[in-house]
Amino acid sequence: MLFIYTLQHLTVDGICGAALAAYAVNEPYIEPIIYHFGLYNLIAFGSQWIAGYLLDKKINLIKYAFIISLVTLGLGTISELGIDTQVILLGIGNCLFHVSAGSLVLRKYNTYKELGIFVSSGAIGLALGLNMFCRAEIFLAVYAVTTAIVFYRYNKNKAAIEQQIYIDENTPSSTAAFAILGCAILLLSCVVLRGFGGSGASTTDYVMLFPCIFAIGKSLGGICCDKIGYKNTIVLIFVLSFLSLQFEGLIPILILTLTFNMTMPLTLRLVHWCNPNYPGMMFGLAAGCLLPGAFYYEDFSVAPQAMVVIQFLSLFIAGYLFKIYGRKQVSL
Repeated sequence: MLFIYTLQHLTVDGICGAALAAYAVNEPYIEPIIYHFGLYNLIAFGSQWIAGYLLDKKINLIKYAFIISLVTLGLGTISELGIDTQVILLGIGNCLFHVSAGSLVLRKYNTYKELGIFVSSGAIGLALGLNMFCRAEIFLAVYAVTTAIVFYRYNKNKAAIEQQIYIDENTPSSTAAFAILGCAILLLSCVVLRGFGGSGASTTDYVMLFPCIFAIGKSLGGICCDKIGYKNTIVLIFVLSFLSLQFEGLIPILILTLTFNMTMPLTLRLVHWCNPNYPGMMFGLAAGCLLPGAFYYEDFSVAPQAMVVIQFLSLFIAGYLFKIYGRKQVSL
């Protein structure tokens, strides 16, 4: 099912990108485009933690969330509804898919690789849609087929899915609870940094190069963490980032972008394990922390060297806190 969820991620972001691009090419002024793209991001990412929390409380509704997502995304491609309505529908559909599929992947797997693979395809789908390489209707048709598969498999394996929820029966001490809260704050702060440094604006000359680097980085981060461990992976990320800053040109920029994206599966996994009974909500919180990078990218002035150091320290301290006070099920 991991392949299905990953393909869905590509098509969902492709639907949204293609629908927004179809509007943008016919809009003569830049201000409305910025507004509607911003509103879409706010709904799609800012509301995920709320939707995730509700679905965590009512896990049997997840399969219906996929259906609602399909319907709202389909309606969101109809330009006759008006761009305001389209943006709201696309944002809702994107939000529901991410927290539904994201929470299922978090529940099913305990390692990092699968998370990295799942989140990797979104950037490619968005780039394909925004650059109008593929029509929204084609993405929508693929999403409809994959949603039918997910709905069928969910009904067939409902009992197994609902048992894949970690319930910690032991109440943590106040010290451990405070440490886990600090760990979550550090990890979410790292996500905020990635929103600024790991989404590097691609030029018209490299419309698919950077999205592919985003995807490779996310997948590679999860694979490395499973193969060489959390500590070695964050050291590898730090070293590669540091070396890339010593040179100029396209290749160092690509390496730095790659390393920032390698942190994604690490932060997603540990953020989830900070509150394992609420995978949808924690996935949504991590997604929402990308918003500052989308809204304040031009006002951000922290030096790349400082970002690399802060990122490493955040991941290192978070990992240390989790190793001492966290749950034994986590591989560090």
